Order: sequence, then structure tokens, then C-alpha cells
Amino acid sequence: MCTARSYGSTYEDVETRCDGVDNDCDGVTDPPARWSKVASLGSALTRNNVSSLRIPEGLLVAVFDTPLVARITRLDASLASPETTEVSAAVTTQESFSSMYSQLLSTSRGPALYYSSSDGLPDTTRGFLIPLDAQGHPGPGPKGGTVLFEHPVAHVSSRVAMSAEGSRVFMAWKDASIQAPRSSRELHGTVTDLDGQTVSATRVLMRAQLTEDSWLGQVNVLALRDGGFLVSVLEEVGPLDGGQLRLQRFDNNLMPVGQERSFQPKSETQTALVDLGAGGGAPEASAAVVLREFEGVPATLSVVKNLFDGGTPELLTTTSSSETAWFNATATSRGLQVAWLSVRQQAPSGGDTSFDWRGRFWSLSPGGTPRDWTPGPDPLPLHRYAQWVLLEELPDNWMGALVMTSTQPPEAHELQAVRYCAP
Repeated sequence: MCTARSYGSTYEDVETRCDGVDNDCDGVTDPPARWSKVASLGSALTRNNVSSLRIPEGLLVAVFDTPLVARITRLDASLASPETTEVSAAVTTQESFSSMYSQLLSTSRGPALYYSSSDGLPDTTRGFLIPLDAQGHPGPGPKGGTVLFEHPVAHVSSRVAMSAEGSRVFMAWKDASIQAPRSSRELHGTVTDLDGQTVSATRVLMRAQLTEDSWLGQVNVLALRDGGFLVSVLEEVGPLDGGQLRLQRFDNNLMPVGQERSFQPKSETQTALVDLGAGGGAPEASAAVVLREFEGVPATLSVVKNLFDGGTPELLTTTSSSETAWFNATATSRGLQVAWLSVRQQAPSGGDTSFDWRGRFWSLSPGGTPRDWTPGPDPLPLHRYAQWVLLEELPDNWMGALVMTSTQPPEAHELQAVRYCAP
């Protein structure tokens, strides 16, 4: 029988603990999710320009949705009490957002904001780093940040990872503009220190190899615990000819380590790289890739461990029938955490069809049971470009996620935070 006496010190009149126990004897385990609005967004085109970073007091969230400034919002551990600082950036035109990519990083000197832009030098893409303090305020340095790399093609999108010890920045980018994606035949990379000094000179990391007409698509990068880096590239041939998911490890000088791993993905593959930490084995073995794939409907989420020692996909979960998953994954002190928006397109509303998407927010804890954390019976109103979820570990068995909801008319986009229990 559930009583205050049987529960002892863990009994609560109103449950607040995230511990997998029904502490208030009401028949429900753990508190409900807590949703809150973080910020209004000026555009739906924010997939590459919203990022998050865990800090001791909670989270920092960076939003690039207008020229000249990035908004850095600090949230406490309950994902409430937002405080926002504006940080000057070397971005002066709305057009530049089509190829921008930004990411909050944890460095040996504290938080920092990385971003890439084609502004200032019209035929050049540059990567910048802005140091921040724990409150999200910019630190000393040139306005707009320190330049880390330059590439002589405009509107090239980059990806970035911080080395395990926090002193080196790894950047990778394709050789062609996003306005001509099928021209991307090479992936370039470089490593600098936090002051922009070259550690490993720019070199070609991968080349398209399937056919003369194949191109490099989705790119992800990950820092490894041994000081090196992992790169994944989806080489594409065409909708009827399949493609290849390619993975390669590099040491801290960007030299290849071992043989490349590749396998043929299923339809509409999306990937997330994670390092499972010491619980996943030695540094060379703990990297994993989480896959979202279609084999008809519904979508499946799988994980491939032991990437370079014969690992094969292990099913994590299957989404609801006729729905797809916009997902993310992260490795935490408690194991692999996965969250997703399970979405479908509703009947046309007669307005902008980009707003005709609805979804529910789900998570999968290390225990393996998916749970719907949507706040109420109605699905979330989504935009077709809301195909992302940010995911961060919080103290005391809590997780935090960020998603974008959208409504019209009038057109409005909001960054929403959800704090949910994942013991």
C-alpha cells in the first residue's frame, strides 16, 4: 500500500522528484513535463541557427534570425526565467542566412558562439568564434568574433566540433555553395585554436566516389574522447539510385585513422553522431550514429554502435503509423537519450501549406519506453522547416528540449522549451 510511512523521506504531498517512483501516491509516476516559451522567432528558417549549451546554472540558447546580432538567452535549470543578451555579428544581409550555420560550444575558456557567414567578403565564406561568459555576454575580442577559416566560395555551409579538451576547434565544409548542392564533390576541414591560429591546415577530408554525378549531402561532425574527430557524410546519387552513408575517423592532425566505414541507408535517412562515453567502451569504440530511416511508413529510429568493428543497426523505436520523426539524440551520464516530433501533414488549410503540419513531442529514455510529452490532447502546430529538436541533459534526471512551433495568420514562430523526466 502506498502511504507516507512506506515511502519515508521520498514521500511528497505534490510530486516534484524525477526518480521513477510515485512519490505522492496518486497512481502517476513522476511529474508531468513543463513547457515554456523561450523567444519569438523572426523566421521559420532557423534550423541551422538555433543552438543550445548546458552550463552549470541551466542552459544557454543562441538564436540567429536577424542580421547584425545573435540573441543569447540564459535559462535556469527549470528552463524558466529567460534573460537575453544581444551579441554583434558580422552578418549584414538577410540573404546570408540561407547558408549560415551557428553553434554554441563549450571551450576551455568558457562558452563560445561559432558561426559562418559570407558577408563582408562577397565571394568568401568565413567562420567566426565569439567568446561568451556564463551569462551569455560577449567577451573581449574583435566585433563579430575571431576569424577561424576562409573558403573562396560564397554561401558554403559549415559544421563544427570542439575538441575533447576544449582548446581546438574543428570545422568542416563542402566545396560548393548550397545554391548548387549537387556540385559538392569534396569535404574540406581545418583545426584552429581559440585565437584562430592554425593547428591543422585545411585539407580535403572526403571526396565523392560513387559516380561522376554523385554529390556530398548531409554532413555531421563529432569530437572523440581521444582528441580526434568523427565525420559522417551522406553521399547521394539520386532518388532512384540510392546513396551511401560514409564515416571516417581523424586524429587531432586531421589524418585518417583506420579504414572508412560505409553502408547503404534506407529512404530519407537523417543522422546524429554521439559519443557514448566510457560506458560505450574505449574512445575508438564509443562513437555511435543514430539513424532515422523510412522503409515505407512508419519511420524507425536505430543506433549503430562499434562503428568500425562491424556494428549493425539496433532498433530503438518505431514512430506512430503514417507519421515521420524529426529527431535528435545525445549521450548523457545516464545513457543515450532520444527525442523527436512525430509529425504528419494535415489536410490543406487553404493558406500557406508550409503551416499544414502537426506533431507530438516524444522521448525515449535509456529504459527504452517511448513517452508522449505533448501538453494536451491537441498536436503542436508546426512549420515544414521545424525539422529539428535540440536536446540537453539537466540535473536530477531531467532532460531539456527545444522545438519551434508556428501559426498563421498572422505568421508567428515561437521557440518552446520542454523539461521532462527521464530517470
